[in-house]
Amino acid sequence: MRSLSAVAILAGPIVLSGYLVGATVALWLTREDEGTPRPADLVVEAFTALAVSTAAWWAIEQVSPGSGFSRIGYFSNQVLSAWHSVALWSGLAVVTGICAPVFRRFHGGAGLAPAAALLAVHYPWFLFATVAAGALGLGLTRSARLAKGAAIAVLLPTAWLGWVLEWLPAWGLPAGPEATVWSMVLTIVLGTRWWHDRP
Repeated sequence: MRSLSAVAILAGPIVLSGYLVGATVALWLTREDEGTPRPADLVVEAFTALAVSTAAWWAIEQVSPGSGFSRIGYFSNQVLSAWHSVALWSGLAVVTGICAPVFRRFHGGAGLAPAAALLAVHYPWFLFATVAAGALGLGLTRSARLAKGAAIAVLLPTAWLGWVLEWLPAWGLPAGPEATVWSMVLTIVLGTRWWHDRP
């Protein structure tokens, strides 16, 4: 059953499963009485996002017709394959599940560790820019909260510049329209969580 229809049929449930996995991890790790997450919890969150993203990649790669089915995907340096796309969105669903778990009335963690893990694997330039903005924000304001806000805010402009300037990564996925939309949604998820965590 290697077809585009199979990819379309499986993509939605895989992404939804990613959200539910993230929400379950958030329920399991987050405790009401603790203000800051333990480092081990952050590692579990990051590993979960990468594991779901990798599993989604593998599953879609097994049912997709292969790289020869689309000349647009074959010749364009800005179009992602089906398995790349589903891996990205499944990983983002895990981050969303951690930030806004349905099992905890949408009160979850910051989601920064799994987001950073996904960026390190798929878009390392974006991670570099966000870490640099966060470090600069921390150096200028001495506020961890404002530094996180700066790091989140620089993600979308970096993705857009990568698309416009056609940055070709040494590793990871190419910047393009889907990377920019994905970064926009990630910025909204992280930014909303950051905004609601204000003192």
